[in-house]
Amino acid sequence: MGVGLFATWQFIYLPAANLIDFVPRRQHGPDLEPIGDPYQARGTFTRVEPLQRAAEYAGDALDFWSEVTAQEQGWSLFAPGPPPYTVFPAVEFRFADGTSDTMLSDFEPADKRHPPLRPPLVDNRYFNFEAQFTYAVWYAPPEEIAKLYVSAEEAAKLRETYRDIPDTVRLWQKPIRAWLAWRWKKYRAAHPEREMPVEVILKHRYLPTPKPGEPPEWAQSVQERPYALWRPASDSFDAFDMVKSQFVPVGTKP
Repeated sequence: MGVGLFATWQFIYLPAANLIDFVPRRQHGPDLEPIGDPYQARGTFTRVEPLQRAAEYAGDALDFWSEVTAQEQGWSLFAPGPPPYTVFPAVEFRFADGTSDTMLSDFEPADKRHPPLRPPLVDNRYFNFEAQFTYAVWYAPPEEIAKLYVSAEEAAKLRETYRDIPDTVRLWQKPIRAWLAWRWKKYRAAHPEREMPVEVILKHRYLPTPKPGEPPEWAQSVQERPYALWRPASDSFDAFDMVKSQFVPVGTKP
């Protein structure tokens, strides 16, 4: 009987867990994962508060079951469609003497026009730890790229997308700090003459990639956007606000 009930519940759960993503839900609590379900529609679908809350409670229950049973789907294969660029994190070191230097990701190809194949499962943990810092900006591209590849309606929504970026930095600040410190350690090993930088900036590099049918050697200039700023001396940590076009203190709350 128990097996039958479990199987019946799974027949209900599987379609419900996918359909709930289309029902707009509000995000609650300051300690949620910075990304969570990127395919979940955000907002509200009704002004009837009991109905809105009921949908959100149902969604929370489905999310809980997904996590405790390891059935959570963290990616959507080829839907809704990959953007026409690849995002790589990079680190910029700014020194007290006014000079600066940028350390690119170990995974960013040197030959942008003809990037080599990357062997699977090699440095997989390192790759995925670094890649997590790109999720928040994956669909928040620079306006220059957005104008080429999205509709006017979607481009108009970019500022709202940008508005959420600083909060993702706040939620990710511990792993970002650790990663920036580790990258500085690696940089210092190769440049022992360098003193501790006054500012360490995590920035994203958008590498345009050809669409299907376009020449493989097609390439445009790389676009860069700052994301987080760490000052080692004071251990202060800021986020780049794309709406204000400036760094803002992260703080402990949104």
